[in-house]
Amino acid sequence: MNYMTTKMKVLIIDDEAANRNVLNSLLNLHCPGIDVVGFAESADEGYQLITEKEPDLVFLDIKMPVKTGFDLLRMFEKINFNVIFISGFDQYAIQAFEFSAVDYILKPIDYAKLISAVKRAEDRVREKNDNHIIHFIDSLDEKNQLIKNISLHHNGKVHVVNISDICSVNALRGYCEISVLSGQKLVSAKTLTDYEELLKPYPNFLRVNKGTIININHLKNYSKGTVCYITMKGADAEIEVSRRRKTTIIQYLKDHI
Repeated sequence: MNYMTTKMKVLIIDDEAANRNVLNSLLNLHCPGIDVVGFAESADEGYQLITEKEPDLVFLDIKMPVKTGFDLLRMFEKINFNVIFISGFDQYAIQAFEFSAVDYILKPIDYAKLISAVKRAEDRVREKNDNHIIHFIDSLDEKNQLIKNISLHHNGKVHVVNISDICSVNALRGYCEISVLSGQKLVSAKTLTDYEELLKPYPNFLRVNKGTIININHLKNYSKGTVCYITMKGADAEIEVSRRRKTTIIQYLKDHI
């Protein structure tokens, strides 16, 4: 695509007319390199419009009646367009977006963030890079929209890790080490706080000290002495439980194992 002569074709899919109009006005005002070629107010209508218009980029509301924006994307066997998700604040959805490196804009829309998201979309269209959307949708659990997999860049490769296979997340200097059930250890640039937020909806994950989150489904044993130690499956090293929170953590383990 030649951005000097050709504008990026854009669709806006949102069930509320006011939201569509505001976004359209902001795009016309701040993003001269795009051409809004259509609007839809439902997933089914959006599917027909995408099929007909073949857009470069779709602004997609997540929470729509009957079918969500995620449901709309699942209608396609191949997604050959880029997506910027439009969302009201949803803590877990935002964590999913952040870990999957997909673009999103929160309502009410901040025009500076809109400009940045459009610029990234232009770069992806130029590079013909839209596979990340398929990977993101495939990573979501259809029932609760929580992500099932995360992608970790390690030694020049992208490793897709099922969250249920994570044994522990350990904070190191400036990054985290992810230990998985196979015994492999992978590195992530995200912080332990990032992972704690991501894993909050999953009751099997528990932060046991300042630098460690464990998956209690893969716990091998724990001691109940003055100092509590935990050992995970596939690992020999013991993890010391926070002494300040020992009673609370042991009770949590009793309740959930």
